[in-house]
Amino acid sequence: MGRFSDQWVIDKTLFEFIAGGSCACCGFSALFAPGGLKSMIQACSDIETDAAKAELDASAKSPWPPEMRDDVWAGRVKLRLKMKREMKRYTDFFNAVDLNDCFIFCMDTLNQRELVRMFQMPKAEVSEILKQYEIHGPFEAVLSAVSEQVGNFKVR
Repeated sequence: MGRFSDQWVIDKTLFEFIAGGSCACCGFSALFAPGGLKSMIQACSDIETDAAKAELDASAKSPWPPEMRDDVWAGRVKLRLKMKREMKRYTDFFNAVDLNDCFIFCMDTLNQRELVRMFQMPKAEVSEILKQYEIHGPFEAVLSAVSEQVGNFKVR
């Protein structure tokens, strides 16, 4: 198994989850979605029927244990819904800015190190942003492991 492979992310996440335990609120996801993952997916009005079925099918192949899987999915849905509320701000930005000018700025003004820093967020900042979105528990462990994996990806 190579360092920072998908299996590494799974192992790291499971270790962090087990070592850190889950918080009190994460352990009660069944109270908010008595039907488990299926009812959470059905509660998302913006997920089409085919996409909902694909999510359920994908969850059957999930590497997470069942008690963790629903919490990971709930965190994912929570983050998705909170970020969707901010879409207007990003849409307004991209409507006001010429994308070609952005590309030219990135390629002509920034050196490789500055460009990497601009697009690669420090691991500590990921945790801070997740706190702003009130994301914690298993999904925080997944995102932290993935950001560590990305941070260690070497470009030739």
